[in-house]
Amino acid sequence: MDLHKLRGFYSVVRHGGFTSAARRLHLTQPSVSLQVKLLERELGTQLLDRQSRRVVLTREGEVLFELAQRLFETEEEIDARFQGKNPLAVARLVIATNQSVAAHLLPPRLSIFTGRYPGAEITILNMRTAEIVDGVAEGSIDLGAVLIDPRHPNLTSQPVLPYEMVLVTPRGHPLSRRRRIALSDIARYPFISYTRDTETRQLIDRPFRNEKLKISIKMALGSTDLIIKYVSLGYGLAIIHNLNIDEVNRENLHIRPLKRYFTRQYVHLIFRRGENLSAATRAFMELF
Repeated sequence: MDLHKLRGFYSVVRHGGFTSAARRLHLTQPSVSLQVKLLERELGTQLLDRQSRRVVLTREGEVLFELAQRLFETEEEIDARFQGKNPLAVARLVIATNQSVAAHLLPPRLSIFTGRYPGAEITILNMRTAEIVDGVAEGSIDLGAVLIDPRHPNLTSQPVLPYEMVLVTPRGHPLSRRRRIALSDIARYPFISYTRDTETRQLIDRPFRNEKLKISIKMALGSTDLIIKYVSLGYGLAIIHNLNIDEVNRENLHIRPLKRYFTRQYVHLIFRRGENLSAATRAFMELF
């Protein structure tokens, strides 16, 4: 059997599609598709159900994938042991997350990871949550870090870091002197929020909607760092997650927890359900 054809089939299944497999193998999509067709012809059986839009294995395909998985994992172990290679030294890892996690949570972890595995190639994608979920489910992204539990049937979601929703106002704002703040108090002032189609905006709007309160949105932004900047300049107040708050912006803001209205949230690491995670992915996850 030609192992190149078997590797093409294995990559299509492992990474969730022909496009993702072609990217990983540095081939064109038609080339990978041809590899699978030739392998099916050689074995005299159909391996993939082509009536489905997703990669669906036939019964024979499931058996072959399990055997191929053992083969290629053993191949990696042999290379590592007898050629003195560290599998992580030449590893490739694709991580997708939003701007807040990429700017404030990843840097210290990437510093540790790259210090241990300087030869690893890491791609970090700044994407919307829905795009991250789709990319992980399709196999083009190894690991996603999102601010919600996507509750996707094909993904495993692992909560790793807690965060809270807080009210931020400029120093000297009337609400900064109040001992107790209600949603009705917040609704009286100009408000800066996230763009309407984001999950965080929906989270913020929910308690106001439940109390039939209308907030006066003066500005909608797609970045928590930008919201913090414009609040500090006096354009309005805002409710944000506290992942982006550091000692610098604490000097310009008054920060108030809102535990009465928002439960504790978690950053979630997501990966494909049933996926045999690479050594690089496992090593990076251990840093959270």
